Amino acid sequence: MNAVAKELGTLQLNFASAKFLPFLPEECQENPGVYGFELALWVAQRLIEAGIASGYPFGEDWGWFVECIDDQAEIRIGCSSVSNEGDGYTGEAITWRIFIKQLVSLMQRLKGTPTSPSVKTIARTLQVALEAEGIAVTFEEIEQ
Repeated sequence: MNAVAKELGTLQLNFASAKFLPFLPEECQENPGVYGFELALWVAQRLIEAGIASGYPFGEDWGWFVECIDDQAEIRIGCSSVSNEGDGYTGEAITWRIFIKQLVSLMQRLKGTPTSPSVKTIARTLQVALEAEGIAVTFEEIEQ
């Protein structure tokens, strides 16, 4: 693995909670068992409270994401459940993942663009916010 790929890894927060269960029915979700809108909306709200500008959530087939753009970088914060169809409607905690990744063009990657400090700031902000809600969080860095 070269230094550029390691430098542009993804930071991921993992936790289990019933706080972000979907309120719309399963057929309204991006895919069966793929939840995350409620979590992505919560993420956007916590970032704004911390003074970090973000957008509204966007849906993908794997979950939902919000984007932040600072002076240095465009950062995507993905939110998704690790669950099966119907799991979001039992009232029980399910596993969630929040991943924070700096988006880079091929040219930026070839030039060795360093990871923006905002990536770690966002990860830490969300970790603290989740822990303030009484949610235990594990943190990992995923090399790309």
